[in-house]
Formats: sequence, C-alpha cells, structure tokens
Amino acid sequence: LFPRMMSRTSAAVLLLALPAASGLAPASLRPPAQTASRAGWCGLCQAPQAPPRGSTGDAESDAEVARRRAEYLESLTPEERQKRQVGLAKRLSADVSGQRRDVIKRKGKRTERKTAAAGRGFGVQRSLKYDRRPKPSAPCGCGSDQSYADCCLPQHESGVCTDPEPAALVRARYTAYLYRLPDFLMATTDPGGDEYQHDAAAWKKSLLQFCDQIDFRRLEVERAEPDADPPAVSFRVSFVQKGTINLCDAVERSEFARRDGKWLYTRGDVRYEAPRE
Repeated sequence: LFPRMMSRTSAAVLLLALPAASGLAPASLRPPAQTASRAGWCGLCQAPQAPPRGSTGDAESDAEVARRRAEYLESLTPEERQKRQVGLAKRLSADVSGQRRDVIKRKGKRTERKTAAAGRGFGVQRSLKYDRRPKPSAPCGCGSDQSYADCCLPQHESGVCTDPEPAALVRARYTAYLYRLPDFLMATTDPGGDEYQHDAAAWKKSLLQFCDQIDFRRLEVERAEPDADPPAVSFRVSFVQKGTINLCDAVERSEFARRDGKWLYTRGDVRYEAPRE
C-alpha cells in the first residue's frame, strides 16, 4: 500500500503532468530550492543607511513630525497614556545595553526528537507529536462512516491489525498516511516483502516527506479477496500533489500476508488514472 508508488515509474503519471522521475517518489516531489538575492554581496555595494527612527532627515519635516506627535499625546485618554507608558517600559527593560538589539530569527531544522531541557542533565529524549490524528470522536478519514475511535484508532495505537479482513489494514494504512504515522506503516510492512527497508531512519524520513507532499482526498475499497493466495485488496485513492493542481487516482491491488493472526502488507501493483470527477 503506497510504498510502491514511491519507486515505480509510470507512464500514466507523465500523461497527467505528475513528477516524471518516478510515481509519487518523494525526491521527485521536492520543490526546487529558491535562493534569495542579497543586497551588498561580497561587500561591493552597501545598502543605504536609513535615517534614525522618527526622523526624516529634513529639519522642517522633523519639526512637523514632532508637532503632530505632541498633538497625538495630548489627545490620549489617561488609560491610553498609561498603556503606552507600560509598553515603553517593557521595551526599555528588554534593552540590555541601552540600545535596541536586532533580533535575528534563525529557522531551525525540523526534527522528530526533542533534546533534554536545560539544567536537567542529559534527560530522556521524547518524541514530538507531528502527527495529524483527529479527536477519537471525529469521523475516520478512511471514509467508513465510523468514528476514528471505532475504526482505525485501535490499530494505530497497537501497531497491528488483527481484523479478520485485510481491507481493515488498507484503511488503517491509508489513514496512517493521512495522519502522518510512519511508525505504523513500517510496523505493518512484511519484512519478507518487496517494500520492506532495513534502514529504518531513511525509511521513516522518506515516509514523512511523502506524507507532507501529498494531499490524500478519498479512499475507495473496490474489492477484497481474503481467501485468495495471497490475500489481496483492490482499492482506489484520490490525491493531489500539494502546491499544484496535479489531480490523480492511484488504482492499486495490494497483497497481504497473515502472520500470528496479524495482517502485513507485502507488495502492490499500481496504475494511475485520471480522476473520475
């Protein structure tokens, strides 16, 4: 269920103007890096210095600004004046050296782990919750007309699927992509199947990238074959690549294995079609 979509080239995807490298491959879905031009690069040109705050650089204009500011202060009510003074005091208290410091916000790299809190030793790393799971009472994203608590939630929490029908695992894996749950996807993939990867860190990273770049719209289970050898389920998934209008339907026939009473995804054959609607 879906990993094959990230590694198989599909002519239908090319016809639908989807990524050409491989069907739904996370690497092919990455948007091109954008570089921002810098003024004054290499020190050959410097950005013009702005006049001091509140000053226009012209004596007459500065006098007019001062006059308007005085009129504004006189028009303030006592409550507004007190509120303004409190704001000024907060800004002054935050200025350590007597001059206002420029704050540079550096966007840190997103991580799935949280470092130990300062002053608490090395501590224990805790996983950050980056999943998109809804409330248990909300409708389940697989389209079963049941609540999340009565449908896919028990499987997501236990990490296994013991339902008599393999279609239940199809629904649980679909919502795992929808809710960004890579651990469940990895746990329900057959180690002896075609889609299993031994590099868990790289596998999890690729799954997260895939979840972040695809907007899943709808799941339709078309046919279940629990008594086939191997058991199989045919289904259709409607999706769109985020940031584009590349609508597509992935039609897949997935095969499963039942081991110790648990369903595991083994492999799948995928083709792509134009959306029905």
